[in-house]
Amino acid sequence: MSPLSRLLFSIAFLGLMACGPLPSEAPIEVFGGPDSPRFREAVEGLRAALPSRTLHVTLLEEMGSGGEETLRRVRARRPPLIIVLGTAALTLAAPVEKKIPLVFALVGNPYFTGAAPDSQRPEIHQQNITGIASPPPVAVALEQGAKLLGPRPWGLIYDPLDGASLEIRGQFESLSAKLGLNAFSEAASDPAGDRQALNRLVSKGARAFYIPPTASAGRYGPQLLELGRQRRILVVNSHPELSGPGAVLRVVLDYRSLGEEAAALARRLLAGESPARIPLAEKTPIKISADESLLNFWSGYPPAIVDQNRKR
Repeated sequence: MSPLSRLLFSIAFLGLMACGPLPSEAPIEVFGGPDSPRFREAVEGLRAALPSRTLHVTLLEEMGSGGEETLRRVRARRPPLIIVLGTAALTLAAPVEKKIPLVFALVGNPYFTGAAPDSQRPEIHQQNITGIASPPPVAVALEQGAKLLGPRPWGLIYDPLDGASLEIRGQFESLSAKLGLNAFSEAASDPAGDRQALNRLVSKGARAFYIPPTASAGRYGPQLLELGRQRRILVVNSHPELSGPGAVLRVVLDYRSLGEEAAALARRLLAGESPARIPLAEKTPIKISADESLLNFWSGYPPAIVDQNRKR
């Protein structure tokens, strides 16, 4: 080998060494939060579906404080891929990360996060991003509730300061109308307002109450579940962190399945596919269960616990 050839070979070898670990060896970053049962279930799904990969999980703090600095540290590690879990994390990551491939999940509506502009065109999105939109299971909750409970008046407490709560209010009202249900909604932004909103809904005739999977519902949901346990109202619960007794029907997203779906997308990108060529997908795997005693009390439903996992 000539001196020039040896020099070129040495430069090429050093260049390869400077690139760091190969993508098959480098850890995948998981960025999201704050910590919650739904987040942990999604991470379990990721680990189960990516058994040969190392996942480095970085949590956003409560209320997103310090999120920009946390994300900066994640990006500085230059991972082959970042899996983004949650709307808050995607809203932080999409505007600033334009090169590292991102896969998102646990996001109800990605079209106001900066990741994509138009829900009617899921194939158009930021070039380095793809992912899964998983809207809250409002439709399934109302459909199943109407089947089991009949045409009872429904009620919803929503928080006008909570964007997700406002969005669900619109879905609740439009879907109720399509199903022929008489439905009412009342606004509240603090515990005192929650009690007043509940009283107003009851005075309007609401008997079945929906607990959505929003942060604000975590504030008033326990009160509704307690009233449901006392058999004073019917409750249909879609909040994954509120799992105690009191709901006649529980309809929640299957967050482990969503983690597995995100892992499937991650495998495609790691195999060389471009995120720009993968349209955003909408998937809502559902877990449904019903309380036997409450179901019998309210509707005379046959004495068996309904326990079904359904994927849409």
